[in-house]
Amino acid sequence: MRYIKNFNCKENQISYYLLLFVNLKIFRNLFYIFFFFFLFFFYSNLLSAVEKFKPIDLSGNSPLFLTKKQILRDLSDLKNILKENYILYPVFTKLGMNLESVLNLFEKKLLKNKTPLLTHHFQKELVKTIEFTEDSNFRTDLFLKNRHYIQRIEPKVAFFSGIKLAKHNSRYRVKPDSGIEKHIINYWFVSCSSNKEVLFPILPDRHSENLFMLGKHSNYKPDPLICEFENDSGHKHKVKLPLFIRRVELSPQKIPIYEYDGSRIPYLKWHRDGESDETEVKKFYKLARALRKSRTLIIDVRGNKYGSFYFIEKWLKEYTNNHWKNVIVKERQTIPILRGLLNRVQWNIIKSPKRPLIGEYQLEKKQSQLYALIKHFRENEILEKWIETKFIFNGNSNAPEWETKLIVIANNQCGDGCQFLAALTKQIPNGILIGTNTGPFPKNISGPVFQLYNSKIIISFSHRIHLNHLGETVFSSGYLPNYWLFPPMGTTEIQKFASKIK
Repeated sequence: MRYIKNFNCKENQISYYLLLFVNLKIFRNLFYIFFFFFLFFFYSNLLSAVEKFKPIDLSGNSPLFLTKKQILRDLSDLKNILKENYILYPVFTKLGMNLESVLNLFEKKLLKNKTPLLTHHFQKELVKTIEFTEDSNFRTDLFLKNRHYIQRIEPKVAFFSGIKLAKHNSRYRVKPDSGIEKHIINYWFVSCSSNKEVLFPILPDRHSENLFMLGKHSNYKPDPLICEFENDSGHKHKVKLPLFIRRVELSPQKIPIYEYDGSRIPYLKWHRDGESDETEVKKFYKLARALRKSRTLIIDVRGNKYGSFYFIEKWLKEYTNNHWKNVIVKERQTIPILRGLLNRVQWNIIKSPKRPLIGEYQLEKKQSQLYALIKHFRENEILEKWIETKFIFNGNSNAPEWETKLIVIANNQCGDGCQFLAALTKQIPNGILIGTNTGPFPKNISGPVFQLYNSKIIISFSHRIHLNHLGETVFSSGYLPNYWLFPPMGTTEIQKFASKIK
């Protein structure tokens, strides 16, 4: 009986272990099933967020020529890309400039060609067609046979002839100090053959005078102007006027934060930002307090490409207690735009130099964030989202109210702080902007990237729009000055003008 009992005991033990083994096997199988289901749902959700995302082709294997069929497909793609993603598309449509109609005319022109079109010629003609937008954030890239073709819309700049015109009623007379064209001095300006000439307002010699510089505002070097002038006797004279461009001023990195001349009218030239603990920065802020009672102030920000809003904001807080909201940047987000931003990250990873400004880790992090954002848009059925950034200035309550006549001198090398000051002149009653147009803002350094199917041409533009304090679009040319500055006009003429304004 004892033997049997022991045997039964061992038998029960064996059964127990067998049962345990079976249960463990079932548990393991269940674990694998649940684990694979988890992976399936995780990756299916991830893939659903980017199911139509296709990385851009940067191999350089673009075709040398394009057939009519290939051109039709690429132009159809381009129309859809612009209609869905180009932030200025509805703005231009509202102004009566239909991009689709322009591209349709371009399409008809290309289809008349009897021979296949070189791909880089197609790229060049395409940008030329879009050039009417004057959007210098618009750019195309083509990698072909180990060559990189870049075509972009260049920013608009002022070309001048040197001919100064004084307005008398509705006519314009040539001033005596109008350069080398002495034989047309005191003649009346009639017209130019191109009909695209511009009369740029310039600083007057006398307060009641309206002076202009004859020239052209263009994004490429124009041909000389052929213009007609007429004297008081009715004798007409045609003159060929070459056009010139002012040398671009850009502040070098190793330069003092500011320069100041208080000999006549306070003249402050702000070159760059500085650290708060720097002695020069402390002197800069101290100067603001000293200038509180100034009736007129000139701030020169020409060439200040990287000066920030936050740095000049601290200076102004020492100067005034006023409040302004004058620069607004709106960013549009949609799933196609987010895919375009993924393309931008891919571009930066592959095409950046060995020591990029943004490290590879940051780029990969950005990539993950964009994937997650696309997933969020899909799950929540978000079609469009806008992110708004406002440059709001709140003054210091201890400072006096703003009663100053502000003159800002700027050019197209204009950073955040420069754009804020330029915009301020358009908002306050006693503000005057002198110099050139301030140029595009914000710069398109991280906008979405798209690719045409056949030519593999890469299209990029900004997904941000610049608005003024009234909510109106500020186009790529930037803020236009009240008075343009052309050689040899400079600091002396500005101070002379400032001393005469009321």
